[in-house]
Amino acid sequence: MGELAQQNGQSDAVKSFGRMLSTDHAAANQKALNAAQGLGMNSPSGPSAKQKAEHDKMAKMSGPGFDKTFATHVVADHQKDIAEYKKASKARMLPANMLPAR
Repeated sequence: MGELAQQNGQSDAVKSFGRMLSTDHAAANQKALNAAQGLGMNSPSGPSAKQKAEHDKMAKMSGPGFDKTFATHVVADHQKDIAEYKKASKARMLPANMLPAR
């Protein structure tokens, strides 16, 4: 989406945010892939069907319409991520029977 913002965005703010998004997410994704590999986990090979559909829809847009849709998408996506992180932070990582005795 960051690359798409750089290509299809009209405002300099959207294009600049797209550059930052691409850079930051590429670095974070690489760290996540390395961590998953270190744990012997399989990682996704690409975007989900929903993510691809959102990208394809927005790829057909440009100008102010793109800017508005992109901003709305980015805010909603990050709000969803924050909610998932909060939920995960409250979850127990070990089953109760594996926690140390007090």
